[in-house]
Amino acid sequence: MNSHSIKEEVKYSDISSSPDSLLPENSCDCHHHIYDHRFPCAPDDTRNLPDATLDDYSHLKRRLGFQRHVLVQPSSYGTDNRCLLAALAQAGDCARGEAVVTDRVSDSELDALGQAGVTGVRFNFGAGSATTPEMMLPLAHRLAARGWHLQIHASADQLWSLRERLLQLPGNLVIDHVFRLPQPEPMAHPAWRLAWELINQGRCWVKLSGLYHQSRRDDVSDMSALVKSFLHEATERVLWGSDWPHPSLISANKKMPDDALILSKIFHWASNEQVRHKLFVANPAELYRFN
Repeated sequence: MNSHSIKEEVKYSDISSSPDSLLPENSCDCHHHIYDHRFPCAPDDTRNLPDATLDDYSHLKRRLGFQRHVLVQPSSYGTDNRCLLAALAQAGDCARGEAVVTDRVSDSELDALGQAGVTGVRFNFGAGSATTPEMMLPLAHRLAARGWHLQIHASADQLWSLRERLLQLPGNLVIDHVFRLPQPEPMAHPAWRLAWELINQGRCWVKLSGLYHQSRRDDVSDMSALVKSFLHEATERVLWGSDWPHPSLISANKKMPDDALILSKIFHWASNEQVRHKLFVANPAELYRFN
């Protein structure tokens, strides 16, 4: 049963109303972060982001109507996954995790992460990244053997520069934030062609998350054509994520997005129940191995 009637305050979200449509049962928010001062940030992280705990996130989860969710290790913690693991233990079987490790990680460490609910590893090629492009291929082979995926957060320019490496990777690949394709002409960027090369290999998933990163409008309506192209031409390979608590906006002291409004846009762009079920339920269940 969905809970859109709940009108509770949500931190780090400028929600003005609840979503105007009910999500399918077992819908999944495939991208959010947790910050907890009990766990120290990496020494080179200077943003000093405030706490955004699992309890804080639960208000958003209920307000939007999700039953499942995926916790993504933020760059602030580097390869120290203790905050992620604590949140996964608290969340239980309705949650999965995407950790950050290097190619030096041991098999026993990967085993422990898997037992805790981790099903993928994230490479973030922003400032202060703990991972490098050279680590992708050796680590991808190990992840593929476990049925895990490799997730990448990078700009469209960076993704295009990594084209040959990405096309060679084994196993499932997830790209964050709609490939960070820039407005106003996202489909003119060469990374748009790369997206379809990877999708046509049958192993790439696209997160329709963080639309506000590239949008020039509060209601992200300028992302419509781009998002619809993935929803309706790659229905089997799309995921949705809130990107809560929107750390890049917090650190830049910018206005928080209206997560309910953005979700409503996505819901209507999906346009029919079959696409919505794939986006919110079936695709996440397959990739993250929800029972």
